[in-house]
Amino acid sequence: MAVLSYTDLAKRDNISVFVNRVNSLGKFNLTAETGELLTCTGKAKLKMGNGSAREIKLTADALSSFLKMKKTTDYIEVECKKGTTASYYKINSFFKDKEFGGVAGKSSGQGSERQEQGLIELLNSAARKNSLCYEPSLGVKYKILGAKKNEGLSSVGQEPYIDVFIKTPVSTLGISMKGESAPSLAGGGIAGIKVVAPELLTMMYEKIEKYLADQGYTEGTQVYSAKIPDLYIKIPKEYMKKILVGNEKMGGPVDYMYVGKMDVVGSIGNDNKITVNGKFYDIDSYMNKVGNLYFRIRKRDLPADDLIQISFKTKNKEGYPIVFMTPKTNKNNFRLVIIDKVPTTGAVL
Repeated sequence: MAVLSYTDLAKRDNISVFVNRVNSLGKFNLTAETGELLTCTGKAKLKMGNGSAREIKLTADALSSFLKMKKTTDYIEVECKKGTTASYYKINSFFKDKEFGGVAGKSSGQGSERQEQGLIELLNSAARKNSLCYEPSLGVKYKILGAKKNEGLSSVGQEPYIDVFIKTPVSTLGISMKGESAPSLAGGGIAGIKVVAPELLTMMYEKIEKYLADQGYTEGTQVYSAKIPDLYIKIPKEYMKKILVGNEKMGGPVDYMYVGKMDVVGSIGNDNKITVNGKFYDIDSYMNKVGNLYFRIRKRDLPADDLIQISFKTKNKEGYPIVFMTPKTNKNNFRLVIIDKVPTTGAVL
């Protein structure tokens, strides 16, 4: 990752970009694209010749003159706040972002990673401009102070519910990112649901076992997987919010869902309004949008001969029945996701 240099400031219209950002109390990432956001206070110091650094009013003319006359030991420092602590930083402490001709390094990944990094870069670009930018579907009260990815796994060993954190003056928001055609509308799988609503899993497995028994498939039965359709069980309304929000053990709670394309495209207007090709939904609005949620039970990682075995006695690592497994290897062929629609080929239990 490149950091800013005095050579960079002399290119394009970078002098005015730099001066405007400092004086409008904008932000810089510390050393890297993912570095902590530093908030400018508007103060700057200049050191030239044998004298000590002195405070100056940073203007385009002053910076231009400095760049023309600068010697090796001369420098400019900008005061920024890191959290609540204000310190002076040299130019090469700042990440060279897009406005200075830098290239984003992480938004070219695949799928959800690409979507997350695209949104983070857009929101951080807005935050670097000033502390007044907002996105309309989030609301004016949530001025964007910065965004970052939620790294690591939840305490139950799954991808965390929250994908991106957005820092605002009011609070830090936990965002779950979804594509326009998301294969699953809530994360965590069995491990997550066990934390937030274990009684639902008990109900689900009872219904699955009854359905399979009604079809003649009991413990030990071997059957070609194509004979068993994907199974769907409607989630009661009173559990929907609990499942979508999650909790700390699941890497939540989620405040907003972001729904949009995998390639995030947006801009920041002169009115500080962020335009983006996606939309934020609070949980109640998202529930109204999707209508219903269903457990979808499907088969995965099937053997070449397509033969599976029914087993409720064999348990997974969470202590629940494996249901579908490969007879020769005992490999788990059971997959649980949460979706909002049932295809005509599915069986609703």
